[in-house]
Amino acid sequence: MIVEADCQALDAWRPQDKDLDALTFEAYLISRGADKTALATATVWTRAMLGVNPADLSALFFLNYCKSGGGLLAMRSDRKGGGQHLRVLQGTQLFAKGLAEALPPGIIQLNAPVQAVTQRSPQEVHVQSSEMSFSARKVITTVPSPVLKDISFAPPLPPAKVAWVQSSGYGFYTKAMMEFRSPFWIEKGCCGLVQSFAGPASVVRDTSSPSDSKYVLTCFMAGDPGRAWAAKPTKEREQALIVQLQQLFGVADLGKNFVKMYAYDWTDDQWSGWGCPCASLTPGVISSFGADTLRGSWHDVHFAGTETAGEWKGYMEGACRSGERAAAEVINSLDPVVAARL
Repeated sequence: MIVEADCQALDAWRPQDKDLDALTFEAYLISRGADKTALATATVWTRAMLGVNPADLSALFFLNYCKSGGGLLAMRSDRKGGGQHLRVLQGTQLFAKGLAEALPPGIIQLNAPVQAVTQRSPQEVHVQSSEMSFSARKVITTVPSPVLKDISFAPPLPPAKVAWVQSSGYGFYTKAMMEFRSPFWIEKGCCGLVQSFAGPASVVRDTSSPSDSKYVLTCFMAGDPGRAWAAKPTKEREQALIVQLQQLFGVADLGKNFVKMYAYDWTDDQWSGWGCPCASLTPGVISSFGADTLRGSWHDVHFAGTETAGEWKGYMEGACRSGERAAAEVINSLDPVVAARL
């Protein structure tokens, strides 16, 4: 596969290819001889992974995004080590809650969005939130790049970083967990994994927990079909997915098996930057400003978050790795408290 070969040829941390960055992913595919079926398949990829169409993002960005997860095939794979291999039964918030419980009370401040970050002198940073202010020697920000637009920095961020932030953005991406009384797809001899050219769901995955008698198909709505679906009232959204699943699996009267839909729309979430799962870039940004632009520190402010990861960009794995990288930067750049003397 040409896409797989080209993404594997890139450096995960610092991709460099002005020709690729000059093209949208759609234009890149056409230049490689892609036919209508191949373009439709690629549209499923970009919608499922980033909520955008192939014409909306840089070819270099998308190929590097895939390389960060071991390649396109690895990112899409359910096999061991693949991007879709493991799930957390209790939900991924389990990790955040567990870490929070290990800290002393009052350390974590919720419902206090940061409004301004002021660097007054070396290793003296003032952070102003909506509720309180803090002083620190170093600051690490992990918010998505679209959220950085709402924070005032003094001194101002470098022009290249500002240009990167202004150029990044989300497509449309949301999901709905459809719970059923029985696993009808298994009864039909199917695994529950679907990719759809038509929608409203671009991808469907079996996310059941049989030990709890919970039979769930998680539907991912993205791009234009997702936007059209999200604009409908709840009952119509449920019915649209039931109709699609009936057609996909060849079953009738699926509504009788349906229990409940659990949905979340990230486009209403201000603190995620009104989107999910990862902001993408249009052509020309990476080659114009450099691949390290977003994650590069600015005086005593350090930048983490899954977008800044070299490995597993856009995933929780990438977010954790970026946090370790930013923490190491801070530790290595702090002035020693005690200087050794002979």
